[in-house]
Amino acid sequence: FVEPEDQRGINCRFGMRGIVAENHYDLSRNMIAILGGERRYIIAHPAQCSKMGLYPAQHPSGRHSSFDWSNPSDWDVHPEFRTAEVNEVVLHASDVLYLPTSWFHYISNLSLNYQCNIRSGIGHENADAIRDCGFNPKDKPKDVSEEQ
Repeated sequence: FVEPEDQRGINCRFGMRGIVAENHYDLSRNMIAILGGERRYIIAHPAQCSKMGLYPAQHPSGRHSSFDWSNPSDWDVHPEFRTAEVNEVVLHASDVLYLPTSWFHYISNLSLNYQCNIRSGIGHENADAIRDCGFNPKDKPKDVSEEQ
């Protein structure tokens, strides 16, 4: 169950073709429904944390990769990323994706699209993997805005 004070409601967004949300993880469960258009998600289990090239935990962009996944020449800065185990899924209208707490995701808009998502509390099943990577799953970095 979700405590009422932790409820974030339903968020709906438009995405323009070519816009990306750099790789990051969220501090709560996330259910994403695509209502129109297409979005590509590259997702990874929290156990891949050490291969994600994240900013340090206390950095304002903590929880986010520090390099551009869409530019393979940037991968040379983080060669461990080349061995990361990821999955790719393209969501179309009427598709729904569930992301457990702390799962990594990189999003690219393949067309004009619109989606709605809802956060539904915090799962603790991945807390050890995130903690092993130097992050406290209960702490938010300073001045971080909400994800795409």
